[in-house]
Amino acid sequence: MLIDASKYIWSKWQQPVFTDNDSWGEVSAASVHQVAGADYSPFRALDANGDTHWEGAEGVTDVQFLWIFAQPLKIYRIELVNKPTGNIHITKSVEVYADEEMTEPLLTGEFPQESKSRCDMEPVQPFSCDRIILKLTADAETGVKYVGLSEIRIVAEVGQEKTILLPFLNTAENMETISNGYNDDSTFSTEGLDGFMFNGIAANPLYISSNHWIGFGTGAEQLRILRRDGCSTAIYRQLGETTNGLQFLKIRFEGYTAYNNRVEATRLIFELFLLSNNDMFLNVIQTPTNAGYLGTSDLICGGTTIALNLADGSGAGTQVSFYHQDEGGRTWNIVYAMYEETDTYSFAYLLRQADAFYTYADRTLQEVSIENMTAAMFLKYGFEEIPPTEILTPIDNMQMYLWKAGGTEQLLKANVKAYPYPQVLEAVADMSHISILGIKMMTAEYSGDVTVSISVDNGQTYTEDMVLGEWLNTDVEELYNSLSEEKRLFLRFTLHDNAAISRFKITYIN
Repeated sequence: MLIDASKYIWSKWQQPVFTDNDSWGEVSAASVHQVAGADYSPFRALDANGDTHWEGAEGVTDVQFLWIFAQPLKIYRIELVNKPTGNIHITKSVEVYADEEMTEPLLTGEFPQESKSRCDMEPVQPFSCDRIILKLTADAETGVKYVGLSEIRIVAEVGQEKTILLPFLNTAENMETISNGYNDDSTFSTEGLDGFMFNGIAANPLYISSNHWIGFGTGAEQLRILRRDGCSTAIYRQLGETTNGLQFLKIRFEGYTAYNNRVEATRLIFELFLLSNNDMFLNVIQTPTNAGYLGTSDLICGGTTIALNLADGSGAGTQVSFYHQDEGGRTWNIVYAMYEETDTYSFAYLLRQADAFYTYADRTLQEVSIENMTAAMFLKYGFEEIPPTEILTPIDNMQMYLWKAGGTEQLLKANVKAYPYPQVLEAVADMSHISILGIKMMTAEYSGDVTVSISVDNGQTYTEDMVLGEWLNTDVEELYNSLSEEKRLFLRFTLHDNAAISRFKITYIN
């Protein structure tokens, strides 16, 4: 069925190779051709083997193929390959549904009437669902007896259910007691959440003060919640798991902001959740109605104190979400709202030169066939790691495209250090004058990567490039004697990247 995409976090999905009908979720067909010595099981359309296929029974020309996904998919494109045939027995058309009642088709398509013909379908907008039903038909009136598919490929994102804390709010049910009874100026410690980090250290143990502050792995005041000389009447803990598998540690505090004035006007109840993705959520349920007992509220982390607005004297509560901004929990994005797990968005790059598109894989650029640059093409062919400069710089008039599934629009920026293509400088040292008897030394003033190749036969042939610094140490007597009768040395200097050469000098023997 169709699902609400906003309840999931989506990421790029790679379709698995099936080895049976329940390799990823479950596939089934209303009809399967049963014949000795052949296997036409539904998963054969998903086994990445071009020599196998699923096929319906003889005479059944209207068949439903069902795929129930292991996780929800947001579908951008469906690619189908018809069954093989040596005659007319092939699928003609397809309708795609997300509900088994098949109330309304989401996509429709027609196959060219030939063996292993293709039918590619893209919705105007991607749709999210937990299954698809392919309604496949053949032209029975012309004598076609079978429908089937050689390949099903879905280009999609996969959904992970967002964290929902609502069932665990505003209750002490299923919680263990840390402290039960009046406590003034007491600090309790309890085991933290495994892997949770705060201010660069593991927040284990967790310290809870009856004066309403929390210490994460240390007995210092780091999260102060209406901190005063108050008291606690009950402190609870719960280690649990949300429906999407995210673990949490919940601390519930009940008490007063005045140890010697325990009345409803100073009542304080709050719940703190530490989440295994390193975010936090604070649910302040009840606060004092006496504005003189609101105390101090702040987060102290990384040498910074951030004031928190948790109460206004009305007695109302508030909800605060703390989203970690680094792995060590040193910086936090604080939002006064119910916790919503941060969305992530698929993205991909494609390269274009003239009319050709390229992807990057196995450290090489590979041309891909793209007619229209749709989101599905980025998901199918795009890459996430930008190629190194030595791959990109030789490409003339290259264009790089970035696609992102959602989030705020930002210009694609790059820090580029540009170097010219290797520059070649040529020179000739003419030593034919009668006064020159040989070479005494060779020197050069240069920087960077400079190579040199030489010709001793008047430029007819050149040596391989040599590092200039090494070549300057060559045997100058041997070099002079190797020159042709004309006694001319041809030099070819190559400047790589940002190299430079300002002087080259040969000192002669006269």
